[in-house]
Amino acid sequence: MTISDVLLVIDMQNGLSDTVGYAAILKRINQRLTVYHTNHRPVIFMQHTDDELVYGSWNWQLAADLQRHATDRVILKNHSDSFYETGLTDYLRHLSAETVEVCGLQTEYCVDTAIRVGHSRGFKMVTLTGHSTTYDANGLTAAQIRRHHESIWDGSFATLLSD
Repeated sequence: MTISDVLLVIDMQNGLSDTVGYAAILKRINQRLTVYHTNHRPVIFMQHTDDELVYGSWNWQLAADLQRHATDRVILKNHSDSFYETGLTDYLRHLSAETVEVCGLQTEYCVDTAIRVGHSRGFKMVTLTGHSTTYDANGLTAAQIRRHHESIWDGSFATLLSD
């Protein structure tokens, strides 16, 4: 399987561990982390801060089971847009990144926004089937929400790959 220039892992934090299938997503993300680390590719973790994920709290902490390396970058954000006032665009350009693989939480909020905004900023966005999740909401299951968003992303805002 091909890999992108950078892996962007969004909001894999303790306070969101009750999303549907969190353990399975964590396992999939760890597999991707291994691939990126083995290939010496950059990894960026986005870490959300708000009233529910209070800076420094247990909920705010990135999941302890993530296979992180000391060379991985952590960028804080306080908006559903990973690019909004975070320096992410500049950092990706500094890395000469053209392609960015996105995974994490929540499918219809932060993951969707990262894919769309990254695309609009000129990056080729990539995601793997089943590498994001969310909560069941508004009569839809998390799986339905994910599949719906993946179908919108594929070919429009991102390239959708199977793992």
